[in-house]
Amino acid sequence: MLLSIFKQALRGSRSRRSAEQERVAAAQLQRARALQNTGDVAGARALCEGILSHDPSHPGAHCLLGALFGQEGDLDKALVHFTEAVRLAPESEEANLGLGNVHRLRDAPEAAAASYRRALAVNADSPAAHYSLGLVLRHFGQFGAAAEHFQRAFSLSPDLAEAAKECALCQIQLGAHEAAIAVLREALGGQPDSGELHAVLGRAHQKLHQPQAALQCYEKARLLGHAGAEFFNDLGYVLQELGRLPEAFSCYEQAIALQPDFPIARFYRALAWLLTGDYARGWPEYETRLISEDRPRRPETYVRWNGESLANRRILVWGEQGLGDEIMFASCLPQVVDAARECIIECSAKLEGLFRRSFPGARVYAAAPDYSIPDAIKAASIDYETPTGSLPLYLRRSEQDFPRHDGYLKADPERVAMWRQRLSSLGSGLKVGVSWQGGTHLTRSPLRSIPLSQWLPIFGSGDTCFVSLQYGEAAPAIEELASRHGKRVAHWQEAIDDYDETAALVSALDLVISVQTAVVHLTGALGRPACVMVPYCPEWRYGFAGESMRWYPSVRVFRQSSFGEWESVIEAVAREVRAFEQVAARLS
Repeated sequence: MLLSIFKQALRGSRSRRSAEQERVAAAQLQRARALQNTGDVAGARALCEGILSHDPSHPGAHCLLGALFGQEGDLDKALVHFTEAVRLAPESEEANLGLGNVHRLRDAPEAAAASYRRALAVNADSPAAHYSLGLVLRHFGQFGAAAEHFQRAFSLSPDLAEAAKECALCQIQLGAHEAAIAVLREALGGQPDSGELHAVLGRAHQKLHQPQAALQCYEKARLLGHAGAEFFNDLGYVLQELGRLPEAFSCYEQAIALQPDFPIARFYRALAWLLTGDYARGWPEYETRLISEDRPRRPETYVRWNGESLANRRILVWGEQGLGDEIMFASCLPQVVDAARECIIECSAKLEGLFRRSFPGARVYAAAPDYSIPDAIKAASIDYETPTGSLPLYLRRSEQDFPRHDGYLKADPERVAMWRQRLSSLGSGLKVGVSWQGGTHLTRSPLRSIPLSQWLPIFGSGDTCFVSLQYGEAAPAIEELASRHGKRVAHWQEAIDDYDETAALVSALDLVISVQTAVVHLTGALGRPACVMVPYCPEWRYGFAGESMRWYPSVRVFRQSSFGEWESVIEAVAREVRAFEQVAARLS
């Protein structure tokens, strides 16, 4: 790497010398470059030092000497000579580039960026300067600006595939996956046998949740000899999305063998184990979620609970991840409340009222944005603390550890009665809640969600009344359904904005139908019946097979029979709704 960074060529000298001195120095410098190219660094250095012994102000000799010292890893001496070269020849693109490279290797990115910008001021069409400045901007997290410089470097030098790769990686960071695919395909047009380019193209497709296209790219990259821990982790993730779990496990194992301290591969392997019900192996590695770069690390104030007896002990249990996760892991709280002298629960402010009502034997308070602990809690002499997601490590070690329950969350009875009255105004049929959009693009929303227009078989032609439980922008889909298909879905925004109201509404409904969203967790935790439609390889908590969901006995799972195929799922749920309607008709 040092050789590629510091192997620079410098043209001529701008200082005043006699013609003979200039000729001799030029010949010696050319000879020094030739020796550098053959790997004779010592010989090249001796020639440069000879030039400087006669002319200490020769910028070309200083520049090449800086490159030679840098090539050997002596960055201090390289810095001295490149700095002198720039002082003597400030208009030298090569000297500024070399100085920038030294600064970058010395972990001085600001100084490196300044040198690369001076090189671009000399030559705005320098591929090396654009590429190098892109590397520094990427270091600062300025992915948009970095991508522009990488793109410019690639445009100026189409054989510089590394610039295309770095441009694509920055675009992936920005979520501009289609743009990344475009630049990678252009680069592959010139270098079709680059395994690295195929691998990055696979990642772009993976981020677009196109696992089949991603797998084709990864397989091509592997045939071309591309490997590495990160590559096998990406390949494992795609195979898991396609439901090819044995192959996914194999890839995770290869990634971890190559890089034992690779937490993301261990985390994905943990999710795969949990998906298949291997809780004994899954929960310990699920702890790697706590070192994720995607969320700030919570400071540990108290002793971490590791399964010790809680008799006569006070424990703080704090919520983590999303609302659905907090609700699901809260299924462990009754055991903790019963076992401890006192259980203190820190949860999302949206869940505070619901949790306080549901766990009267605990103290409940809302989490602060800075994770600060209220004075009343600080004064409680807490013995242990634990995140909720770590409770199953000790309380859900096997399938038999999941209790059958009729619901552990309790909605406000008065609000439930109010919603039942309001629902009655819709008509005499069943009241069914629906949610069709789940998660974000990062959490696989394209694979989890089903456009409302595809739900027509579920809506049917009976007198069942449907109610939206959809968070976010629900109105456009509801309005389109009514205008194009004549199907009405009621939507009360106040029931969505306040989670305690959502709980009351769900408790008043006869059935909930949803894709993978927090609504499923809320419905199951309330003990209300639900049908959840999941992709071929769902989120780990839904399991990989079967109709039941271990966390929630009242939830029935409807699964794709093949990747991306929703039609049979919708038809099965439609039959379930008709069965509910028949039961309701008999009872009435």
